[in-house]
Amino acid sequence: MKPRDLIGKSELERKWENYKYEAPAQPAITYYTIYEKAKALKHWIYDPEIKRWQTPEEFLELEKRISGGEPKRLERLQIKDPMEGVNAAYEQLQALKDRMEIFVKRVIEYYRTTR
Repeated sequence: MKPRDLIGKSELERKWENYKYEAPAQPAITYYTIYEKAKALKHWIYDPEIKRWQTPEEFLELEKRISGGEPKRLERLQIKDPMEGVNAAYEQLQALKDRMEIFVKRVIEYYRTTR
C-alpha cells in the first residue's frame, strides 16, 4: 500500500472532484424586450425561418394575440434595419430580371432558327 493511499482526502479535495461548472442563467428573452429594443433602434423584427418582416407594433400585437412568445421562435428573431430587407429584395428582383431576359432571348433565338 502506498503512503498516499493511507492519507484520506480532505473535504475540499472531495468537493473539488465533484465540482461541476454551472453557467450563470441567461436572462430570458421575452417578446416585450425584443419589441423595446427594436423600437429604440427604429428597426424592424425579421424572422429568417419564414422570411417575414414586422414593425415593432405588428410584432407586439401578434405576439400578444397568438403565441405569447415561444422561446424557440424568439431566439431566431433578428432586429434589423428594414432598409436591409429593401436592398435584399431589390437584388433578388434584379437577379430574377436578368435570368428572365436570358430566358426570353433563348426562346426568341430558338424560334428564329427553327423556322
